[in-house]
Amino acid sequence: MKNKLIAVIAAVLCLIPTAVAFASYRNTLNAPVDVSNAEAISVVDLTGKEFSFTKEADGKTAEELIRYFLDMKERAQPISTLPESLNGEQFFKVTISAAVKTLPFECYFSTNPATCYFVADDGTPYKIGEEDAAEFIQTKYAECLYKEAAMPILTLSGSAEVTPDQATWRYKNYTGGYVDSDSIAAYQNDESYDIEGGLDLSFDLNPDFCSVLVKDTADSVLFDGMNENLSEFTIDKTRQIIVEVTAKWYEDPSRSFYGELFYRFTTVVTAPAEFYKGMDSVNAGKFVAITALNVTKPSAITMTTDMPGAIAPVFYSETSTIAVGLLPIDVETPTGDYTLTFAYGGTIAHVMLHVENVGFGTSYYSVPDSVLAAARSQSALLQFEGAMKEIMATGENGRYFSGYFLKGVTDDAQLLRGFGRPIHVNGSESPTYRNNGVDYAAEPGQPVVACNSGKVVYVGELDYTGKVIVIEHGFGLKTWYYNLGGTSVSVGDSVEKGQGIGATGQTGFTGQSGAHIAMSVGSTFVSPYDTWADSPVAGKVLIAKIDE
Repeated sequence: MKNKLIAVIAAVLCLIPTAVAFASYRNTLNAPVDVSNAEAISVVDLTGKEFSFTKEADGKTAEELIRYFLDMKERAQPISTLPESLNGEQFFKVTISAAVKTLPFECYFSTNPATCYFVADDGTPYKIGEEDAAEFIQTKYAECLYKEAAMPILTLSGSAEVTPDQATWRYKNYTGGYVDSDSIAAYQNDESYDIEGGLDLSFDLNPDFCSVLVKDTADSVLFDGMNENLSEFTIDKTRQIIVEVTAKWYEDPSRSFYGELFYRFTTVVTAPAEFYKGMDSVNAGKFVAITALNVTKPSAITMTTDMPGAIAPVFYSETSTIAVGLLPIDVETPTGDYTLTFAYGGTIAHVMLHVENVGFGTSYYSVPDSVLAAARSQSALLQFEGAMKEIMATGENGRYFSGYFLKGVTDDAQLLRGFGRPIHVNGSESPTYRNNGVDYAAEPGQPVVACNSGKVVYVGELDYTGKVIVIEHGFGLKTWYYNLGGTSVSVGDSVEKGQGIGATGQTGFTGQSGAHIAMSVGSTFVSPYDTWADSPVAGKVLIAKIDE
């Protein structure tokens, strides 16, 4: 009995420290956060910039900021609800952290100390006292309230933001007096940039004065003048240069900022891009190759034009510094001279192109009603359009093709209907469709060959096309083979010009045995005639500066 009593007493004694610790934890948890037990504070401004301080690391700075917000809360006046104008507005996120709990604030500061509020952790809204609000909105933590506090941004050749090495910037706060921006600093960055197509410097806030000094790596001065004259500085080859920029915004009573920024950086500048067309004149419905020199990022090339219905070409890499884009000319483009404006890096280039619209004759086509109903139904056309868009969305750098293109069928095949012709089906009064390729009649089982070297990207059978093969020849240039009786290649196969890929037949939308052979550039079907050997104009795809 005595031993049992001793065991009970020992167990109770063991529980006492746990009970004391639990009680202490509960007391700490229930105790209000104050200056004595708070350990850290963070302020996240309206832009997401965070200021974080701990007593251990930041001492007086942390303690003073903690004290400010705790005193602000004590002196604030509770209100029934926040002003309606603050609904959905961003707020400063303030968090004071103690050992086992945090005290959050949602603070709605503005540049008017009479209209500042916060929401406490229990959801109660308060109006901040004017003196307390005025104290905070003059600090660096509230700079986001003043758009003038943000230093201007320098952009290099439209692609890179440059940070200053030295900066002095002052702005007016709500008192009307100038204060130093918290952004002023000596960054001393060792920055280097790769720039395409020439040197161009622009600010989002134009300076009153901006001088530019450009030197090469041997310290020879290449340009020394004002930024507005920088266009006089041209680079004829890729080279590394050192750039120094001094920009000033003068003090002026009409605005609420002034300052001076200094930048120093190195950059490798690629020679300006150059653009050339394969032909000076092209017929509507056909296409022309555009060659871009001194280009390392083809996807960054943009094109605008006054040509109706024009679709900007996709540029593909031919070499590490040469890109090629094939520009399809819409069949409805009126005869005229058009300007193609290409932009790349700091380069703007204008290329003139003449388009001749010679028109297209009309064709009449009869097919069995059962074929028309099955192969040109709405579902059949939607199926084809879905597959077509997916295939056309792809393209490859470089080229598989060379020289002229074959017609794809044997010489004894009969040409029935040419590209671009409006087709009246079964006596319809208006055209049913415009032919996107060339139709041939041939006995079943005759060879169908690859028009040029390439890679097979599609083999299948669709209600509209029947058995069909699509070959990518590079740069997004493709040939399509419809209505086949059979296929002898698979997706992914590499094929040579003239290699057999299938046989003529009578599948899909057709009234006789043969093949329909089309050519596309990007998302547009184009006339293949200029690529044929007997073309009086070309006989192949003419690519300037490469094939010359």
